[in-house]
Amino acid sequence: MRHVFLIGLSGSGKSSVGRLLAQRLGRPLFDVDALIEQEYGERIPAIFARHGEDYFRTLESQILAQAAQHQDDAIIVTGGGIVVHAENRALMARHGVRVFLQVEPHISLARLQAQLTAERQQGHTPEIRPLLSGPDPLVRLQEMLSLRELWYKEAEFICPTQDKSIEQIVKEIITMLTDPHQSEAGAPLVRHVHVDAGYDAIVDWGGLERLPGYLQQLQLPSRVFIVTDSNIHDIYIPSITKNLIAAGFEPHIYILPAGEGSKSQQQLFALYDWLLELHAERREALIALGGGVVGDLVGFVAATYLRGVPLIQIPTSLLAQVDSAIGGKTGINHPRGKNLIGSFYHPRLVLADPSTLLSLPERSRTEGWAEIVKYGIILDAELFALLEANAGALRAFSPPPVALLCQIIARCIDLKVVVIEEDEREQGRRAILNYGHTFGHALENVSGYGEWLHGEAVSIGMVVAATLAQESGLFAASAVERQNHLLAALGLPIEYAGTVHAQDILAAMQLDKKVVGKRVRWILPRQIGEVISMPLPDELVERVILTFMGEK
Repeated sequence: MRHVFLIGLSGSGKSSVGRLLAQRLGRPLFDVDALIEQEYGERIPAIFARHGEDYFRTLESQILAQAAQHQDDAIIVTGGGIVVHAENRALMARHGVRVFLQVEPHISLARLQAQLTAERQQGHTPEIRPLLSGPDPLVRLQEMLSLRELWYKEAEFICPTQDKSIEQIVKEIITMLTDPHQSEAGAPLVRHVHVDAGYDAIVDWGGLERLPGYLQQLQLPSRVFIVTDSNIHDIYIPSITKNLIAAGFEPHIYILPAGEGSKSQQQLFALYDWLLELHAERREALIALGGGVVGDLVGFVAATYLRGVPLIQIPTSLLAQVDSAIGGKTGINHPRGKNLIGSFYHPRLVLADPSTLLSLPERSRTEGWAEIVKYGIILDAELFALLEANAGALRAFSPPPVALLCQIIARCIDLKVVVIEEDEREQGRRAILNYGHTFGHALENVSGYGEWLHGEAVSIGMVVAATLAQESGLFAASAVERQNHLLAALGLPIEYAGTVHAQDILAAMQLDKKVVGKRVRWILPRQIGEVISMPLPDELVERVILTFMGEK
């Protein structure tokens, strides 16, 4: 029986976090304070006032023990003082894991006072908690934390809550609870890439926990330089840093602002400055921990700093795990187009840990399915059918289909590797990997790299490309319908709704990397699992895009 016990000061958000966590994990929820009030017919402040704290703590221990006997794994929200009694701490350790929601006393007090104000504004007469009834509640909270902090920190997991939404806290806890040693994923899936000096692309559920071992296998110097973004840092860097130091590494951390805007010349030179200030040497590794933006930018830095330093790609988004981290494309954006400045530079290792997807916002995870559908259309009809059969479970992701997910990511990596081993620098067949990207990149550029996520833009681009293929007599209408139905089933957009004009898209497409002799070479499907590259008449392209964007 493995319950999750939420512990921490009053005002740390245990009840709100518990409700959402139980909903996301599909587990029953028990709130110890609420159960006490329900069983004894009095509010907590009244029990304290009438019978005293010792009596209340006895009730609390009884209710906690009853909740812990529940047969199903549950989320159990506890009171702030549950840790005072040693038997409670021992019971929680026996029956599950504890998550300490860490909060500063002044934040806790502000939240509790805001709750009282809200109740009064709603016309209620709230009962004042004992800790708020004294002359200086902040001092009282500080004293409570001082007394209890060591007991709180016995918890298996500690989750700081300051400046985080309930949604973010819940995602971090779900990530913490994912046991990398007891998943259904099985052994790591390894694909050796026979390009340049060669490297392994590894799919390993929980692999972040084993990062030091992977780095030791590469026989790298002890200093490593990790670049991540502001969304990722708090979730992974504390534990990664701890594990690396324990293994004898000396990690240095750089935090990028999250978002496409960081793929810029300004951030490129800021990273150069950071490495120069630390006197980073040619044999010391640069680690990209994050999504496609982090991977592309850090890859370009690795390719150009000191004319090349070892690069480790640790993609944390679905899109990066199946696409951008594989194959050696690195670069930054130019104001006139996406990825126009860059190089081909292969990493020493790609470590894809699918458990990181648990911490992603739904929209950020969903966009990754576009690149996976792309592989099905261009190369693998069986993969496409697998996605069709499991679209519901893949989109819901609650619980995540671990083994299936690892299988899909590994299959996509293998498909891309087959192509890049044949055409490393996109002089021929590798161009098929850009299916949906001609329109998609133009849409991202014209809309300012903010209105559409990359995968969303690619999804729209695949709809346009499939329509062009159908209009050209290449692709059956039924196949177009299958593609669009799968994209929608996975939560991706298949219709355009925005402020961009078709003529701006048409102009931006002229900067596409597949332009030859001033003509765009489109990647077009002939059937699911097979595509070709060819130019199209300008009038056909203009007509289809105008119609698709509702301008004709």
